[in-house]
Formats: sequence, C-alpha cells, structure tokens
Amino acid sequence: MTVTVTPPVRREVSVSRRVRTLAGLSLLSLALLLAAILAGAASTGAGLRTIGHDAGPQVLATTGLYRQMSEMDALVAETLLLGREYGPQQQADLTAYDQRRLEISENLLKAYRLALDNPTEQRTVEALVEGLGRYERLASQARLLDVQSGHTAGRPPRPVVQAYQRATDLMHRELLPKAYNLTLETGTIVRRAHDAERSTTWLAGTAVIVIGLLALVCLLVLQTYLTRKFRRVFAPALVFATVLGAAGLVTGAILINRQGQALEEAKRRGFDSVLTLTRARAISKSMHGDQSRYLLDPLRKDTYEHTFLDKARTIAAVESTSLPDYQSKLQANFQGLLGGLTGEDRARTFAAYQRFQQADARMRTLSGEAAIKFWDGELTQAYESYDKVLEELVRRHESDFERAIDSGDGALETLWRLIPAGLVTGALLILVGVRPRLREYR
Repeated sequence: MTVTVTPPVRREVSVSRRVRTLAGLSLLSLALLLAAILAGAASTGAGLRTIGHDAGPQVLATTGLYRQMSEMDALVAETLLLGREYGPQQQADLTAYDQRRLEISENLLKAYRLALDNPTEQRTVEALVEGLGRYERLASQARLLDVQSGHTAGRPPRPVVQAYQRATDLMHRELLPKAYNLTLETGTIVRRAHDAERSTTWLAGTAVIVIGLLALVCLLVLQTYLTRKFRRVFAPALVFATVLGAAGLVTGAILINRQGQALEEAKRRGFDSVLTLTRARAISKSMHGDQSRYLLDPLRKDTYEHTFLDKARTIAAVESTSLPDYQSKLQANFQGLLGGLTGEDRARTFAAYQRFQQADARMRTLSGEAAIKFWDGELTQAYESYDKVLEELVRRHESDFERAIDSGDGALETLWRLIPAGLVTGALLILVGVRPRLREYR
C-alpha cells in the first residue's frame, strides 16, 4: 500500500500569497481613502477660495458701485441746491464726490479683473468707464454754470437745472442699470461655485465613508487571518494601523463636512446677506438723492416722487397706490429686500426706516427755503441714522462671512497637515506587521 504525502510547500505558498493579497488590499484601500479625502478637500477648498478670497470679495466690491454712483449724482444735486451761502458744505460735498470717483475706479478695476474670461462682463465694465466719463463732463458743466450764476440756496437757474438733467438722466437710465447688471453677472460666479462645491462636498464625504469602511474591513480581515493562521492574539502594528485608518476616516469625514458647512455659512449668512443689505443701502442712497432732486427740479417733482416710491417698495414692500398711501400703510410685516430680517434686527431697521419715511412725508408738505432747511437738517439726519443701522448689519454679516471662510481654511489646513501623515504611517505599520509573518516562508 502506497501513501502519498502532499508537500507542505503548496500550503505555505498559498498562505503567504493570501497574506500579501490582504496586505495589498489594505494598502490600496488606505491609498484610496487618502486620495478621496484629498480630492474632496481640494475641491471644497477651491470653492472656499472662490467665494472667500477671489470672486466673492470682488463681487461685493462691484455691489458697491451702484451705491457709490448713486451718491455721486446725489452729491452733485446737493451742491447745486445749496447755493453760495453754503460754501463750506459745498466744498465738503465736492471732496466726497472725488472720493466716490476714486472708489468707483478701484471697483471697476476689480470687476474687470474678475471678468477676464467673460467678454460680456468686460464690455459692461468698459461701457461704465466710458459712460462715467460722459457723466463727469455733464456734471462739471452744471457745476460751472451754477458757480457762474452765484445763486442763493434753492432752485438754481434753468440752464443749471437743464445741464444737471442731462447728467442725472445718463446716470439713472444708463449707468446705474449697467452697474446693477454687472453685479448680477459677477454674482453668478459665486452661485455656480457654491452649487458645484455643495454637490462635490456630499460626494466626497460619501466616498470617504465608503472607502474608509472598506479599508477598515480589509485591515480587520488581515488581522483575523494572521491571528487564526499563526495562533497569535494580535499584531500590535496592525492594531495601530487599524486605529490610524479609523482616525483618518472619522477625521477626514468631519473636516470635509466642516469645510462644506463653512462654505454654506459663508454663502448664505455672509455673502448673500451682505449682497442684499448692500443693495438695500445703495437703493436707499438713491432714494435720498431723489429727495434732493425733488427740491432741485420742480418740473420733474412728480417723476422723482414716483421713482422714490418704486425704490421704497423695493426696500420694504407694502400694498399701496401712492407715496402718501405707502407711508401711511408702512407696517413691521413688510416684505422686500429687508423682509428677510428677523428679531431685533428687523425691529430696529424698521424703526429707523419708518422715521426716514415720516421725515420724507413732512418735507413734501413744505416748500421753498423751509423745505430745503428741513431736508438739510432733520430729513438728512433721519436718513443717516437709518443708513447707519444698515451699515452695522453689513459689517456684522461681513464678519460672519470672514469667520466662516477662516473656519473652512482652518479645517483645510488641519486636513492637509494630519491626514496624509496618519494614513502613510498606517501603511508603513501594515508592512511592519506582515513582514515577520512573510519571512517565515522564505
């Protein structure tokens, strides 16, 4: 009787091959986990850079164009209305006019840089630059005629008013609409970045969890196999590798989620709020300019009253048929640009806005020098108080925006510093853990 004994070599080769296979799968899964984490971090980080450091701040700068241009036109109307006895105040207005012009130039330059890959936006910026040049020539002509007339406070001579009409028509019919459209166009860059990165963040987080769990399964299977085949309770290096893999999974998922939350907060609580409130400030400044134009040009007083009402409805919308009707029906449950405010912010803003509207209603019951004095005193003070409330809200949301971006940047920095080191260390520990077992088969 012949007994055939199977050589043990085949079994040894099979075991070593399985160890190598399981170790290779564990290393591959850790590599894929690292790749998923870094890819998700890079994508979300790109969104944070777009919104927080690149397009976002530049879009907010272009939003200021509407307000600055409205203020330029309002300052021209104010200097023409005041007369020679208000010489120091006229000079202060002209200094402010020059400052607004400088700010507009800087913001147009930012807008042009932002629009380098968009010919339509470039043409809009170029048209604004050319149009502002024409506006300044017309405004200078009105100022020159006003100085030559030497009139006292009140409506200037008809040639002065006609020259200003050409300037303000250019501003409101051509330049301000283009400035508003430019903000809408550049704002799409931020919206697209936000929408794209929101979906990318979700996919990246899902991929990290799935691949991370796969890596842990591979490590546990490897540990279990070695324990059963070599009769050892555990391999310390593999235990530490498993711990590092689990830490990489949890930390990576948390940091990517933190980046996504920072992106969402920066967009909604920061960027969107600042954009809305800045637009409300710009329109409110234009409303204040309509008040001075109402006094400057009686022949167009009905037109300026109507445009004032349209802008008021944009700021705080209530059902009304005329400006007096609007001002009498103005209630705290308004909608419009400021309709999204809540709590104390809403109550405080409404109170300031209502005082501004009440002062406007009072001005329109006066005439001549009395109306001008009231406009220059109580009405302007009411507007400035209201504008200060809006400015404080803008600054607060700007701070929220900056904090959210800083939080996202901090998460990204932590991720790049810790995760790769941890997972690479885990990979090395896998090699350290299986090497002694493989040496037994040499």
